[in-house]
Amino acid sequence: MEKIASDHWKSYQSIVAKEKHLQTKAETFTVEAYNNLFRYFLARMRRKSNAILEK
Repeated sequence: MEKIASDHWKSYQSIVAKEKHLQTKAETFTVEAYNNLFRYFLARMRRKSNAILEK
């Protein structure tokens, strides 16, 4: 793995080596969108209402 893409969460800076770390939303946007869609469909299997994850 050449580069590790993440958002701007500060804890990643202490875990990932600086030369391999790429902090940008452009690289993580698609993955986050698919994760959201996947969560939505899994929740729909459990109940009939639209599921929204509350933070």
